Amino acid sequence: MTTILGIRHHGPGSARSVLAELERLQPDALLVEGPSDASDLIGLIEDPAMRPPVALLVYAPDEPRVATFYPFAEFSPEWVALRWALEHGIPARFIDLAAGAQFAVAKTELERRMAAGTPDDTVEEQIRHDPLTELAKAAGEEDGERFWDRLVESRRDPGDLFAAVSEAMTAVRGAIPEAETLTLQREAAMRRGIRQAAKDGFTNVAVVCGAWHAPALDKLPSAAEDARTLKTLPKAMKTAAAWVPWTFDRLAAESGYGAGIESPGWYAHLWSGAEPLAVSWMARVGALFRQEGIDASAAHLVEAVRLAETLAAMRGRAVPSLSELNEAVRACLAMGSDLPLKVVRDRLIVGQVMGETPPDAPVAPLAADLEQLTRRLRMRPEPGQKTVDLDLRNETDRSRSHLLHRLGILGIHWGQTQQVFGKSG
Repeated sequence: MTTILGIRHHGPGSARSVLAELERLQPDALLVEGPSDASDLIGLIEDPAMRPPVALLVYAPDEPRVATFYPFAEFSPEWVALRWALEHGIPARFIDLAAGAQFAVAKTELERRMAAGTPDDTVEEQIRHDPLTELAKAAGEEDGERFWDRLVESRRDPGDLFAAVSEAMTAVRGAIPEAETLTLQREAAMRRGIRQAAKDGFTNVAVVCGAWHAPALDKLPSAAEDARTLKTLPKAMKTAAAWVPWTFDRLAAESGYGAGIESPGWYAHLWSGAEPLAVSWMARVGALFRQEGIDASAAHLVEAVRLAETLAAMRGRAVPSLSELNEAVRACLAMGSDLPLKVVRDRLIVGQVMGETPPDAPVAPLAADLEQLTRRLRMRPEPGQKTVDLDLRNETDRSRSHLLHRLGILGIHWGQTQQVFGKSG
């Protein structure tokens, strides 16, 4: 028996549903959408020094610029599933098309598009990339993120989530069939991984994949048909893999990450399960406001919680979502101004959190060199921004300046120069 669990890549409600389903199914093998050439690094997830958010970096050693990241947060369904498998001694594998093959396909496709002068995205491709917005519009709402958040991520009771998600994605794919070659090849590779698990003797297999792929993995075509799809792949590039620290702001959609979410910090709060959520969230907002010198009395916070709960009830929602909480903060704490809400968004809704990886985990050569330099110069990477005064008469500060300028030449703008007045160095 094979059970397909279609999820959103970073969502606490999806993660909670996956965890509940794994406890119910008690599978003897776990298959996860992820590059098959990085399966050897799954075991490091249970290392106590591994603290998400982190990302799986897969790159071509011969062409270091050719690389891709697979981020994971504590509330990512894949992360939760892999940790569950490791804790229960269940074999776990990545079954997506190998990153080396995806690199080769992407290179070939880029060359073809540049030669033909075709646009990167059609309307159909944009809908496939973001089906949630289309589902929200069909339900009479404009914001796909908040629509999915209210129906899935903010729910405490998972219910029969996966059947509903599969049905919705089947409807969208029926209206706009998948035509992107790489996606079809990836799905053929994942089906091949499912068949391989059956050949290896596993009889109760759980598959965690993106919701868009769930209908394509639910019913397997013939192995010969998938073999024909994969036969057209170019020669795969040689790859290496490593775990690297990640940050919440790079999980955010505004960073350009394709599977990004709007509110990593809010989702982390949902995953923490601090009940009642509205009260615990307002407590964090109040602490932040006081830290920033903004008035936030206990009375302000009580009225904000009451307003958020009233708005949710008027809209027919069981609990306040982030929309109601933001409106309550604006009305009761920010006195109608959006400026304090920007602080809330940067520090709490998106969040300034950075993960850690074990010191003995594999790293890319350039990353290892940078880590050695930052340790020697006492420039520990951390989330957020801060101003650093560098006295160029000091050897250490001069070396720090050299490092930041070298990174800038490479297009890594870790440090940005500022105009300084009234200082002699």
